[in-house]
Amino acid sequence: MKKILLSILVILLTVNHLFTQANLLNAKKPSDIANATISSDKQSIDYPEVEDSDILWSKVVYEFIDLNEKLNFQLLFPVNDDQYTLTRKSLWKIIRENVENGTINEVFDVRNDNFLEANKITGVDKIKDFYGSKYTPGDSRPQTYASSSDISGYKIKGVWFFDKKHSEMKYRLLGIQPFGRNLKESGKEQGYFWIWYPSIRDILSNQLVFNDKNNNNRISFDDLLVNRRFSSYIYKYDNVYGDRTIRDYIRQRSGESNRQYQLRLIMESERIKKEILDFDVDMWGY
Repeated sequence: MKKILLSILVILLTVNHLFTQANLLNAKKPSDIANATISSDKQSIDYPEVEDSDILWSKVVYEFIDLNEKLNFQLLFPVNDDQYTLTRKSLWKIIRENVENGTINEVFDVRNDNFLEANKITGVDKIKDFYGSKYTPGDSRPQTYASSSDISGYKIKGVWFFDKKHSEMKYRLLGIQPFGRNLKESGKEQGYFWIWYPSIRDILSNQLVFNDKNNNNRISFDDLLVNRRFSSYIYKYDNVYGDRTIRDYIRQRSGESNRQYQLRLIMESERIKKEILDFDVDMWGY
């Protein structure tokens, strides 16, 4: 009996491995393997229109998605941008490719997350410089640019709101900011720029996330992000103090270790999350 079960398990694992690359069984040449991987002209699912009068309560929150966390590995890997072309891409590779071919153009200064037109960055070369190395015209060394292995996380801006028309708490993702190594200053990390997220939903809907459980059952990067299938912590929220960050009012105490300080920051983040969830629960208590 054990031998039979073991044989079945081996067969299932073998079949799963065979299908880890789309079109593998039908490929006439290696370049055909990836042909079925990318959806063609798939559009994101439209959000239903929400009238301002239907919003009973809302809160804007800013979160950080740490790519060192295992739950977020789908956004990070593969980090070798040259090893995979169409079959698998990291979120950064998708963003970088579409910035450089001009498809992503709703890009804004990293220092302003309100997406004002005055802070919009125009021109591919200007955008690329934010994730590029130092370069002097005439220098024999070519300018280098951040790869997937240089990205350590993403900052996101979104709004939680209670839709009284449907009696439902909802979330809308508004902006995303790649955060990674500063190629101009060794040892430093920085945010590169803000992207207005609704403008790239169709792009991300055409790129599928790797599923290590079953690669034939995959979702798009847009599905993953708008449905919040990631781990994150809140570092800022809208408030009367000019949208100050948590670090602005929770300071490191004298003699407090960095680990203890980080723990207090996380506890404050969890408090804000609970406040949002409690509002939804309290609505059903009246």
